[in-house]
Amino acid sequence: MNKPASSGETPRGAWSAWRDWVGGHPILHAVLVGIATGFLWLGVSLILGRNAGFAAINGIFYGLAVAAMTLFAQRRFRKTDARLDERGQALMFLRYPDARPGSLSTIWQMGIADPAPGRIDFQPAVYEDLVPTGRSKALTGIGSISAPRYAHREDNRHDVPPGFQVVSAESDGGLIEIAARPKTLQRIREAIESSAQ
Repeated sequence: MNKPASSGETPRGAWSAWRDWVGGHPILHAVLVGIATGFLWLGVSLILGRNAGFAAINGIFYGLAVAAMTLFAQRRFRKTDARLDERGQALMFLRYPDARPGSLSTIWQMGIADPAPGRIDFQPAVYEDLVPTGRSKALTGIGSISAPRYAHREDNRHDVPPGFQVVSAESDGGLIEIAARPKTLQRIREAIESSAQ
């Protein structure tokens, strides 16, 4: 379990160490995911009574397919991230946890963040190509930011990528939660602190 770290630090634990490793070894990660999937499929096929040859071929096929999809998704995500970084922007997820139950505001919304002193301009976007949707929001009046925590399974179920960190902050629009890469959260923190001086 990842516990929040003291102010300004990153929480550490087995999962955060795994995420750090995955970020540095995307090809090896895809291979390991493929091997695990292949063995899982092999085991399920054997349990269901398939013959060993058929089960092995299925395991290899599905392992290779999942490994390829994992690698493709990682590369595409990195290209998008690099493109945004060139423009001084970043991928960010936003939600309002204190919104009415059932409101769409309680669900993570993907978009492009443009941190500036005292504010974050957030443009909602969809898909990996970050096609803009809806109106841009100016998040202003952002107060102190909580210690970061890694996105957990519930966040990941709502499309927040593994390895993203989540912080909470008060804003003019109420309590907000922001999920982003650690370097993006650092830029946001610096922008907020520079406006307070």
